[in-house]
Amino acid sequence: MKNKRILAILAISISASVLMAGCSFFGGDEPEEESVAVTVTPTPVATETPTPEPTIAPDVQNTTYTSADKSVAINLPDATWSNKTDETDMLSFESPDEGSILILHGQGEDTMASTVIPSSQDMAVSLEQADGDKTDGTDFEIQDYSANDVNGTGVYTYVTKMLNTDKSDGNLYVVHKVFSNDSEYYSLTGSVKTEDALAPIKAAVDSFQILGDSSLKDAAPATAAPAGDSSAADGTAADGSSTDAAAADGSTGDAAATDGSTDGAASSDSTGTTSNSGGFTDEQLSNTDETRTLYRNSDGHPFVITPDGNGNWVDFDGNTYTFATDQDAYDADGNSYYWHGEGADVYYMPVE
Repeated sequence: MKNKRILAILAISISASVLMAGCSFFGGDEPEEESVAVTVTPTPVATETPTPEPTIAPDVQNTTYTSADKSVAINLPDATWSNKTDETDMLSFESPDEGSILILHGQGEDTMASTVIPSSQDMAVSLEQADGDKTDGTDFEIQDYSANDVNGTGVYTYVTKMLNTDKSDGNLYVVHKVFSNDSEYYSLTGSVKTEDALAPIKAAVDSFQILGDSSLKDAAPATAAPAGDSSAADGTAADGSSTDAAAADGSTGDAAATDGSTDGAASSDSTGTTSNSGGFTDEQLSNTDETRTLYRNSDGHPFVITPDGNGNWVDFDGNTYTFATDQDAYDADGNSYYWHGEGADVYYMPVE
């Protein structure tokens, strides 16, 4: 009996041991979870590509601007110029690097009574002195002053060279051109920021045209033919007929035709050589102070010009040319020409 009891106790002990071992195997302390480091990669933010600003190429074209009321027009130097104001009696244009052009118009007895016209060089000096308290010879000087009468209209042109740019808003030059009579005026002012811009701005000011009804129209008429049209510069009339500024005998040649057409003074000798003097003496042909052969830059076209006594040069059709340098010249439409230092004898050189 005692043995049975002992066996029962042993059986219970063994069962308990087995159960405890099973709990330890299946349960026990759970292992710590393995921590995993997660790296978060930020989503890249798209960077906007800046829109490139278009660069305006200067000298791409001569831009002709006609006022909103169709009263005036002007050939701007290049595509960098833009209109800033277009009102009845005021137009303004600006180029960021070259300068600005201002056109003013006035008419009527009261307006003219209060307007000072630079009808003499002394008056031009006085006007400049009154503008910004400047001193002649110290702050500025007047250059190339001219006064002309065109069918009763006074035309006054000059350039103010700024010696003290602190008193001129940084401008190196100011180009002036004024048309006036007793009842009306147009005033053009071109402010020049750089040396290179002087010639183009002068050409732009000279290209000014009055299109509408005005008592000053004869002094700044609309161009009969567009720039580059040889019909206005080659001695050929609009109807196709030939013009002759020098011949009085009705010959068809044009002594100064800029297209090289046959001169009415031409003659042919027995050798078949055609000679032509254009009515000039040998001395005039070779004297570059009296005659010059000019070449159009666009196509190399030659023609002859002579001084008009007012500091400008003209062809036989009356077109005016202004020299910006010793070689470079411009007409009133802003077209460019080149002078090789030759007299008219080159143009009228005998041709076999």
